[in-house]
Amino acid sequence: MYRLLIVDDLPIIVDGLFELFEQTEHLKMDILKAYSGEGALEVLEKHQIDIVISDIKMPGLEGIGLLQNIKARWPKCKVIFLTGYNDFHYVQSAIKYGGFEYILKIESDEKIIASVERAIEELNEESEQREMIEKANERMRRAMPSLQREYIGAILQGKQVTEAQLIRHFQDISIPMQAHLPVMLLLGRVDTWKDMLTQPDKALFIYAVQNIAEELLADDVRVYSYVYDQGKIVWFIQPGTDSLIHTEPNSHDWRKTYVEVSGRLERIQLACRRLLHLSVSFVLSSEPVAWNDVSDRYHMLKYNFIHGLGLTSEVILTDSDIQNSETACNHQREYFYLNRVQLLGKCLENNHRGEFFNIYHDLTKLWNDENFPNERKKELYHSLSAVFLAYINKSAELKEYLNNEHDLSPLFQYGEPDSWVILKEYFCEIAVSLFDWIAEQGELLPTELVQKAHRYIETYISTDISLNAIADHVGLNPSYFSRLYKQMTGTGISDYINDYRNLKAKELLLGSSMKVNEIALSLGYNSALAFIRFFKKQNDTTPQEYRSRGRSEKSKAPKSINVYESK
Repeated sequence: MYRLLIVDDLPIIVDGLFELFEQTEHLKMDILKAYSGEGALEVLEKHQIDIVISDIKMPGLEGIGLLQNIKARWPKCKVIFLTGYNDFHYVQSAIKYGGFEYILKIESDEKIIASVERAIEELNEESEQREMIEKANERMRRAMPSLQREYIGAILQGKQVTEAQLIRHFQDISIPMQAHLPVMLLLGRVDTWKDMLTQPDKALFIYAVQNIAEELLADDVRVYSYVYDQGKIVWFIQPGTDSLIHTEPNSHDWRKTYVEVSGRLERIQLACRRLLHLSVSFVLSSEPVAWNDVSDRYHMLKYNFIHGLGLTSEVILTDSDIQNSETACNHQREYFYLNRVQLLGKCLENNHRGEFFNIYHDLTKLWNDENFPNERKKELYHSLSAVFLAYINKSAELKEYLNNEHDLSPLFQYGEPDSWVILKEYFCEIAVSLFDWIAEQGELLPTELVQKAHRYIETYISTDISLNAIADHVGLNPSYFSRLYKQMTGTGISDYINDYRNLKAKELLLGSSMKVNEIALSLGYNSALAFIRFFKKQNDTTPQEYRSRGRSEKSKAPKSINVYESK
């Protein structure tokens, strides 16, 4: 219920309007009145007012002054001026300071009521808009952890971004880190789990470890944590001061941060053991790295947990502990390169051409490094071949296209292992052809891929059709195909499937004697009840009601007359 305040220095007008709105039953409002601007302010001190009808020219505090006070206290309040002054100056002032409407006192009661109705309508619209915005903000708040995880996960897997992009993305998804500064990494691990713990139990314990660590670290450093595996956490750490000037890794601020963090790890271990009865281990980066180098440092730190001292419980290590081990360094490099190669496969699947070539050129630098072991270069060759062949073998058309453009035998066996520069150029040419083919498929989508997808749906409608199955049939990554389909057709693939099922259902209901449960099975529903719910949602009627109504209308239609029989 809205609250209306009527203000005028003439009591007869105030009381008359009060009576008018009390008798207007369809406007359910709480009605208050005041006989001066000062009296109105007293009412405003005690009550939230939604609509005000006020004279604009009164002794003492005039209407414009009252309007300014109202907007300062209740900015959403609608102020309607009812006055005998038909002066442009008053109208201009009323509009300038946020008045809702300006009505002359000579107007009829119906016009005054209509003005209040418009104010109520606008209040309702504003309330709905606020509610929609609040719901959207709430959905965004709920989605934020997932968006943060997805973004940080991509950075840990080698996603390359500019500083400007990083700043914008951190702001958009509320990651509390300084994008223009490097970052120090701390990895934590729960060494062992008790057998009786369920997955939700483990998630709660991991959350508790995060809280303990951040509570002991947050006073001196800026910290953000990410759970990258069951029982494993990575913390992103920067100096706590917002006015950090020196960004060099060997600056005083970073050395102080390293000392403060490393000095608290034993306390974190002790707290986890005492409060949670958990044994935890840590490995700390000895120096900060740029955000585009985070992936390499992260995987190097992860390697600490599967090598030497890292295999024991309640250890505290740094990346410098194994940097002098040649074998360890080789394994680290191998792990890094394997991870980057897998990222190339994702770039192909999602048609990320620019990112693909950035990673590829960075990855294949080792083929130009004379000090890098030849065996490792061969491993990279075989890994790249596997990624390319896996993508090519998804489509017979793609394989035929590439066979016409290139000799594909180097993907299976390379006869000149020392000619790494030639091999680097060869893989680059194959990649260009792959992305060109993907682009051509995008151009052909409306006439070929969409039709191919539709034919698949029509053929296999009796099965549980999935996006993955359709995308696999047309030879594209599911998420990429889904986006591309909607972009080209203007509707989602699931909407098309629903529309086709609905059309087919109507056809079978009216043109066949199949039972409802038989129709449900033929359209891919496991139960008649699921089909009935779907059909009613689409058509606002049940399948049986639709069939009965259709047959009834058919029986009422005039029958054709045989002209020979009528003679």
